[in-house]
Amino acid sequence: MTFLKKGRLWVMSGYLLSAMAVISGCTDKPQESAKRTFPFVTVPTVYADAVARAEYLAIHYWDNFDFSDTAYVNSASAITEQAIVDYITVLPYASYNVIVAGVKHLMDQAEKHPAMYAYFSSKMESYLFDVNSQLRNDEFYIPVLEHLVASDSLNEPRKMRPTMLLAALQKNRPGSQATDIHFTTESGRKASLYDFQTDYTLLMFHNLDCGNCKEMTAQIDASDVVKEMLKQRKLSIVAIYPGQDIEAWRKHLSEMPKTWTNGYDHDAEIGKTETYVLRIIPTLYVLDKNHKIVMKDAPFNYVEFYFNNILNPQTQVVNR
Repeated sequence: MTFLKKGRLWVMSGYLLSAMAVISGCTDKPQESAKRTFPFVTVPTVYADAVARAEYLAIHYWDNFDFSDTAYVNSASAITEQAIVDYITVLPYASYNVIVAGVKHLMDQAEKHPAMYAYFSSKMESYLFDVNSQLRNDEFYIPVLEHLVASDSLNEPRKMRPTMLLAALQKNRPGSQATDIHFTTESGRKASLYDFQTDYTLLMFHNLDCGNCKEMTAQIDASDVVKEMLKQRKLSIVAIYPGQDIEAWRKHLSEMPKTWTNGYDHDAEIGKTETYVLRIIPTLYVLDKNHKIVMKDAPFNYVEFYFNNILNPQTQVVNR
């Protein structure tokens, strides 16, 4: 759900406020208690703004945590899991190179103890990779996978899955050139993703009998922000059906907005070559006029927020 533009990460204002609450909370010293609590670090007062504080926490959040105490992944695992959630919530404020350094530092510390390494590896996957997680973020999960693949504590068979996942997530990353797609439109014309020359292209992969796809189509079509982008000819919308039931696709066309370009993957290019790894349907991508990925697998409210910022440049952004 990460979305980049020219080295920046754009984040919804509500999400920023949530992260700010965590950042502020992390400055408090833990209270003395007979029970285990998470040992928060104190952010030095020299780190005054949100970005500086987040970058400090990205690296130092786990400084007081005892990675040798296996109770934190057994009887007291709820404390550790909540700490992981809070840590992930802070990360979007930081620059990406600091995020990578912080996540890999965390995994370095966890790797010293097999039970900790297994626990943190599992929880980071659950929160950053699972399609049902609200914190899902491929870009934040990539350094976890890189650590697992490079780890001396895992044998080759145990590295097979993270190696496969890493290869999949490295395709069409934000900031990279989008892989071109060739498809057939409703008129029978052969088209390419690179044919579109507007400032932005909203690319949606969808299925035909998919309730979530119909809901997202309706949301996009009803969006005043999208309507204005289309009116100003700043945006093209391309909906691609990656399946092979062409007759069903043709019948489905009447349900699609007429202002969109609708196509199907006539050569099964996506499925055969996995040019785009579709872990969830529908999936949205945003491309710029040079066909570079701005957003990958983003919720529509993030896309709408981003487009609104283009039309009305006033929303806070975080350097990436």
